[in-house]
Amino acid sequence: MRKAGIVLLSFLLAFYTFNSEEIYKKDIRNRLVIQGIGIDIENNGEYLVTIQAIDTSNQATASYDSASQPPIKTYEVKGDTIYTAIKSVTEIEGKIPLYSQNRIIILGKSVTEENMADVIDFFVRDVENSSSVYIAAAENTAGEILNTKNGEKYITAESIETEISAYEYDAQIFNIQLYDLINRYNSGTKDFAMPLLSIKEKESEKSVEISGTALFNSTKYREKISKEETLFLNILYNKVNNTALAYDYNDDKKVSLNIVNSKTARKLTLKNGVPYFKIYVEMQADISEISGGVSTKTEVDDIEKITLAGERYIENETKKLLHSLYREYNSDSVGLARLIYICEQDFYKKNEKNLDSVLQNSIYEVEVNLKIRRMGHEFIT
Repeated sequence: MRKAGIVLLSFLLAFYTFNSEEIYKKDIRNRLVIQGIGIDIENNGEYLVTIQAIDTSNQATASYDSASQPPIKTYEVKGDTIYTAIKSVTEIEGKIPLYSQNRIIILGKSVTEENMADVIDFFVRDVENSSSVYIAAAENTAGEILNTKNGEKYITAESIETEISAYEYDAQIFNIQLYDLINRYNSGTKDFAMPLLSIKEKESEKSVEISGTALFNSTKYREKISKEETLFLNILYNKVNNTALAYDYNDDKKVSLNIVNSKTARKLTLKNGVPYFKIYVEMQADISEISGGVSTKTEVDDIEKITLAGERYIENETKKLLHSLYREYNSDSVGLARLIYICEQDFYKKNEKNLDSVLQNSIYEVEVNLKIRRMGHEFIT
């Protein structure tokens, strides 16, 4: 009887201990609600992890107005691994990190210029990390991005996330989420691209901006392309909708289009043992503005010139970017090696070890079919 009582007492003690731990974890005041994680590597090889989190202390929440920015606090922690570094924040705050609310992962220059595989492994392996979180590169350090203040207020990870998510309306912005990167790894592709962040200062005001797109080869940073070039990268990715495009036509006249939708297809053939890539772009657009004043007659007369000039412009700029990617930057960030694997497996297996050279010497052509949907209030029939 006494033994049974001891067993029961032990069970109840274990139950209440476990239950109290679960209650502790569920109380938001006991969790470090992470909004942004920045990764840098110190000279001694240690990881320097910058964490931007919502400040849930009583003092911070008491003065919080729901109409204003949530109270933010940053932490800098170090460790031999990313996991040990982040876990050490518990020793500082006495709170358990909550990753599920993370908005962005930022990789500093010291990370992107090395092999990123170990860094990505933590975010892929830890089950609490959201697979839809955005990933970005910093022109310098990730720490300075997450520690940037405009006056007394932090530039929040949420605001950076909002800026990146504007890619839906602005194809000059590139985006990649964690699951995109996982899928590329799983398909054997280690070349990719991600938005590049920098700090902009104007008249004593600071902001974090997307300054371009970073290209990678075998998980190492290769080159930066401008936001203007990023539009044509997104065309190759088949990710262009509701964005602006401006170009010259008819000597000194300029036209601005709103690209309503765009579809890109790729075709591969082998010609004398050399891959021949043909990129087909079907695009619908509205005319938003024409230089030279309002004239319906001029718009109707010039519609063919505007269309042909737009097709040539998109073809030339996309082809120029392809040549830069494969012949200068050595980055298969659009995944054409994968297309070879799918369409020409025997050729792929034979040339698997020198694919960089194969892609460098491949032939690239672009064909654009631009349809002007409307030129003002009236649809073109």
